[in-house]
Amino acid sequence: MNRTPIRLLLMLVLVVGLIAPAGASPAGGEEPAPEVSLDLSGTWRFSTGDDPAWRDPAFDDSAWDTAQVPDTSLNQGFDNYDGYAWFRLDFDIPAAAEGQNLIAAMGFIDDADEVYLNGVLIGRSGQVDSPRKSAWYERRSYAVPAGAVVYGGTNTLAVRMYDMSGGGGWYKGPIGLFSKQTLRAQVHGITAPPADDAVRDAVLDVLDTQDRALRAGDLDTYAATLSPGSFHDGQDADRRVRELQARLEGADTVRYRDTEVEVLQDGEQLIVDTNRSLEAQTGEDVRVLRPTRQEFLRFDARTLQEVGNQSRFFRDVLYSQVEGKPREFNVYLPPSYTSEPDRRYPVVYLLHGINGGNREWEPREIDDVMDGIIAEHDLAESIVVMPHGESLWYRDNATVPWRTMFITELVPLVDAEYRTIPEADMRGLTGVSMGGNGAFSIGWDHPELFRSIGSHIGSLTLGGNGQSVANYPAVRVTTMTSAFLQQYDYFFDACPLDDFGFAGGVVAMQAQLTAKLVPHEGIIYPGTGRHNDDCWMPNLWRSFAMHSDSFRSRGLSG
Repeated sequence: MNRTPIRLLLMLVLVVGLIAPAGASPAGGEEPAPEVSLDLSGTWRFSTGDDPAWRDPAFDDSAWDTAQVPDTSLNQGFDNYDGYAWFRLDFDIPAAAEGQNLIAAMGFIDDADEVYLNGVLIGRSGQVDSPRKSAWYERRSYAVPAGAVVYGGTNTLAVRMYDMSGGGGWYKGPIGLFSKQTLRAQVHGITAPPADDAVRDAVLDVLDTQDRALRAGDLDTYAATLSPGSFHDGQDADRRVRELQARLEGADTVRYRDTEVEVLQDGEQLIVDTNRSLEAQTGEDVRVLRPTRQEFLRFDARTLQEVGNQSRFFRDVLYSQVEGKPREFNVYLPPSYTSEPDRRYPVVYLLHGINGGNREWEPREIDDVMDGIIAEHDLAESIVVMPHGESLWYRDNATVPWRTMFITELVPLVDAEYRTIPEADMRGLTGVSMGGNGAFSIGWDHPELFRSIGSHIGSLTLGGNGQSVANYPAVRVTTMTSAFLQQYDYFFDACPLDDFGFAGGVVAMQAQLTAKLVPHEGIIYPGTGRHNDDCWMPNLWRSFAMHSDSFRSRGLSG
């Protein structure tokens, strides 16, 4: 076997005070396992094509090309190529690292991937095989099964990818193999030290109490483990219990499954770093309601009640009766939401582009962007809801009743579970590309729900998912009355070298609204901008300024 390993620097840092619980000694006087921080960025082996043998660590990849990982150009051999490709890398992990809970941070990949460690599948994002599904916007973070690792020897990572269109590959890190401790610090900024053994055991007892209560259907006992002020990823204590009660209907048991739990002492709070899933069981059938993902739970160190992460940007889930499956969406809560519990807010629904999803706003750090533009431009604080619209053009079709779900379930859920002002005057839509089409379509179809419409690089002269040419926004507007159009406030933009010619849609929409005496703001930016984030992201504040002015003109104070 002729293999050419590509070696990388493995940093193993022995920091006993950070690894061992305070005041405790390793069992039997042994030294604790070292912290693992393995940077896997750099030169990898690369080949287009697809062969299951390529996941085998024994496969000889010495004749393959090389590629730099990550590569922000999105080329990496995918330029002018859409299809399968594999990346492979050999590296060593010393025997001393055994005992650590390891996470494979695989950064961001365009479009879909499967990751194998020594031939063992450790995670996937999107859908590599038909029906293919892009997850270009999702951060990859996969728990590594201990049995998949070769300690004291050579390991092989093999990453199978599929690029659906345009450039592809790894475009952003971090990429590496980390102990949980290192990943918390480098990716999540959490540097709190481990709690002592007694505190850790007490927290594990609470998690066990929650588990036993759920499996017994005893929601009163479960609720007693939650602080009255608990708020975790949009759920207060009442909503958490109601969701679990709903999940129990038609199931024998429901449970949170926690693995690789680590407990940290963060002042008066405890942080529980856990790999958590939500499961329902009926007879022998086990359904995963929420797949395993790393979560950070927070507990009051005095009462040991769960207080939640108090997050203002998170993923939420609608259990859709219309679709018959869960539908994920992201939520941003404005700066004063947690500090002013009696205040209510307008809502903007932010719609992504084609081949996108609700999670694409996470690598864009849209929460920081929103905090920044609210402060810089004195905008009205708003709740921002980011639905997962797939590539459905925000419409119903024969198999996915997306628009029906959105109007009859998601909007009511947001109004029921968040402190919204549930009035049409206090709801707006902003969309990007395909989402711009959706913003006009949904807004015009539902004047009882929305009063402001924003579009960035919007598809005003193109549609999909059965949308007729007559219903393209720049065409539909020609048949609409001034009185109807004047119910709304408008903003729309594009760049002059838009790859799909969407600047023409801005010109057409401007002409029609001007002729019909409808106030609006339409902009084609000067320069050589194209159909990308560089065109619209610096100008996102403009559509939100329009929404802010609309809300205030219709009675919002503040």
